[in-house]
Amino acid sequence: MKSLRMDCPVMIACPDSRPPAYQAAIGLERAGLLGEFVTAVYHDPDSRVARVARGLAPGLLARAERFLLRRHDPEIPAARVRSLVSYDLALRIETRLAAGGRLKRAIGRHRTVAFDRRLAARVERLSPAVLMAFSDVASSATLPLCKRLGVPTIVSMVHGDVDLEMAVLERERTMAPDYLPIYLGDGALDLAELAWIHERRREDLALADVVLTPSRHIANTLVAKGVARDRIEVIPYAADCRRFRPVAKPLHEDRCRFLFAGGITGRKGIRSLLEAWRMVKRPGWSLELLGALPRDPGPLAGELGDVELLGRVGHGEMPGLMARADVFVFPSLFEGSAVVTYEALACGLPCIVTAEAGSVARDGVEGLVVPAGDADSLAAAMALLGDDASLRARMAQAARARALEFDWPRYHQALQGVVARLIEPGRSRRPGDIRHETKFPIAVRRA
Repeated sequence: MKSLRMDCPVMIACPDSRPPAYQAAIGLERAGLLGEFVTAVYHDPDSRVARVARGLAPGLLARAERFLLRRHDPEIPAARVRSLVSYDLALRIETRLAAGGRLKRAIGRHRTVAFDRRLAARVERLSPAVLMAFSDVASSATLPLCKRLGVPTIVSMVHGDVDLEMAVLERERTMAPDYLPIYLGDGALDLAELAWIHERRREDLALADVVLTPSRHIANTLVAKGVARDRIEVIPYAADCRRFRPVAKPLHEDRCRFLFAGGITGRKGIRSLLEAWRMVKRPGWSLELLGALPRDPGPLAGELGDVELLGRVGHGEMPGLMARADVFVFPSLFEGSAVVTYEALACGLPCIVTAEAGSVARDGVEGLVVPAGDADSLAAAMALLGDDASLRARMAQAARARALEFDWPRYHQALQGVVARLIEPGRSRRPGDIRHETKFPIAVRRA
């Protein structure tokens, strides 16, 4: 896609390192449409600070870059990045405070509102053609300003519906109240804070010109709640299929390595996963948990003796650790669309997921889809794939092929199409444009 209007760039706002934000910046930069990427910490390996650190303490920088490289991409010019570092500093302080306290809540709200206000100042100064903001970060200052200025807006909705999340919490409160404190891991559950965030997300839906969702599951929920269908665009996420790819490994009838990757939290379905594992574990099978364990594991403390904890790993280590597994298990209770499920498919892993995970894995084709929170169904799915090596092999081939259908260039093209229609309102959709009613439904359970 050629550049549409070099004098009308797009501003992207996302304070964290989530891949869809970085890929949005890459796709728009390739099209000549990226004006500014407003984020928190962004690592520039060629900056003066990095060069000095490389000369004075190369070992320390190398260790730091295991994680800092998540916040860098060579296709995003550092000159187009506006780093609001204070957001991450506030977040670091916040995570060290006791859950539910007034100070913690005040710092959390301050960092969000401060990012929003500084973003609004950038919009007022630069007057972008389009603003693309990720959930929560532009709700109270920037989106209303864009309405006044006539700047078209896209909100990328990276989570499920807020009312569905409250229903999930109520169910978990009834079924396993001891897991509620680790619903968000170290980001301990604060219902007052969650209600505040939910209100910002409702404001996003009310104010955005376009609501971008990664799964049809979310889009259908929004339509049922009254959001106009023509304001919704469904653009699934993807994996970097060059980095995440299968590796040759022997196929064992009596061995199976199950892998979970993500935050080891209640929201990711860790309770049902550990319950299912107790039902199906046997000699030759293993369950690996790849991700950060909460500092206070609470009910997990006595449940992890027969699983392998891989911890949080560096940017470059993830593909290899994932590819060596046999089956990926991600029984999330509430998501937008987890990028890690696309990465598992790209590594050729059959996937056991829930509909709530937002995966594009299809039940019976690239994996199995189970009801969220249902340990019995999850155990049955793990047993089926663990016992049948030939089924795993067939699904592994299908998984890689499915991932190649959802590569990031397709995401780039679809996003470019949305932006083009906002910049040039009369522009018609091309046949390849991804819309709510077309190509990419999420996996659903077979009848």
